[in-house]
Amino acid sequence: MEQNFNGYEGVNVTLPPQKQRKSGLAIASLILGIVSLVGLCCCGINIITAPLAIIFGIVVLAKRQEGTGLAIFGIVTAVLSLLVIVGVFFSIRELLPYSGQIATDYMQLIEDQDEVFPAYEADGTLPDYLKKYTEPPYSDYFAKHDITFNDIMDALLEQYKTGALKNGYVSVGTSSGGSDAGGQVQVDPDSAILLPA
Repeated sequence: MEQNFNGYEGVNVTLPPQKQRKSGLAIASLILGIVSLVGLCCCGINIITAPLAIIFGIVVLAKRQEGTGLAIFGIVTAVLSLLVIVGVFFSIRELLPYSGQIATDYMQLIEDQDEVFPAYEADGTLPDYLKKYTEPPYSDYFAKHDITFNDIMDALLEQYKTGALKNGYVSVGTSSGGSDAGGQVQVDPDSAILLPA
């Protein structure tokens, strides 16, 4: 009789096969896919994370590694985030050539808010640098989205009345109130884009 490692003669112990661990690439694909979808709001980070999620996911599927479900989910979320970016780009592409002028005028509006908004509220008066937004090509763009420049000014007027347009920053309320600004998140106007809803 042969003696085995367990000390018993003639008895073989068979251990169940170890379950393979999920592929690191599958997990990376999932995480990067989710980050790319959530990262739409964060400076276009999905331009980097989405292709990586797709590549990692395809490698997992091609090598038939464990974690194909994670890889597929990572690929799907990454593709969705890219589709959203493409959709946003095509919806604003008409205004891209004017983005520098829009940003300059918005900053001027923030600086002049104490003169502009009371006059606008009283009789609808716009300063000269904003009157162009009531004419083509801007008015054509707004019409496609069923709004007017006055709708945008009305929304900004409401923010002005609540004090949300102060010190050159736009205050955005948060639900958690966990920031240092007493429940307000400060957005740098140089990185913000004013777009019609």
